[in-house]
Amino acid sequence: MADYYHLIFEDWDASMRRQGAALAKLLPPPEEVGLILDVACGIGTQSLALAAIGYSVEGSDISAVEIARAQREAASRGLKCSFRVDDMRTLKTAPTGRYGAVIAMDNALPHLDSDDDILATFAAMRSSLLPGGKVLVSVRDYARHLQERHTCMPPVFYSDNGQRRIVFQVWDWIDERRYVVHLYVTQETVDGWIVHHFAGKYRAVTPEEIARLANQAGLQEVCVLPSSNTGFYQPIIVAEAA
Repeated sequence: MADYYHLIFEDWDASMRRQGAALAKLLPPPEEVGLILDVACGIGTQSLALAAIGYSVEGSDISAVEIARAQREAASRGLKCSFRVDDMRTLKTAPTGRYGAVIAMDNALPHLDSDDDILATFAAMRSSLLPGGKVLVSVRDYARHLQERHTCMPPVFYSDNGQRRIVFQVWDWIDERRYVVHLYVTQETVDGWIVHHFAGKYRAVTPEEIARLANQAGLQEVCVLPSSNTGFYQPIIVAEAA
């Protein structure tokens, strides 16, 4: 969905500005933190947002198509972000001990199918960090979803230059933890309505469970910050390298 990802936001650029401001409150200033690595950058939502306010950012993602979109977006905005393909479970392209912070936002870790994969991701993050470097990870607050087992998210209506756009999700539960998200983006055009459908698999892992895995992987000062504390739209797990 690389060409359509921005459509899930009412205004992608405005959302980037809000997210960048929220993350900056949790990071040292650009001149102190040094280089930041976004290990699940997608089309660049957080990478571009941080670069726009003065941070030095590299982004990586397992999807070559999303990396290509992120590169185009950076170039069109005159931002000096570098992007590359990598797997966050190994971070083979990330030098050891190079980064002042590593981030993985937008519910990226629940794409991983096991605790072992999450542990491997945190170990790769820790290896790439400078001593005292920070980790920021955002995920859905799954405790309520696991209790209520939602099968859909309510539709939202946006307006694009006088034409409507409808975005909604259907959750197809596979087992107690795993589900497939069916994301629908329906756009009004001069010739009628067109529908885009995308599907992705997730494993519902709560922020508290992810925090325990971060601690198990050797990260320190691990805590879960609710959205009410950060202004970010998901809870954020914060940790540090020894």
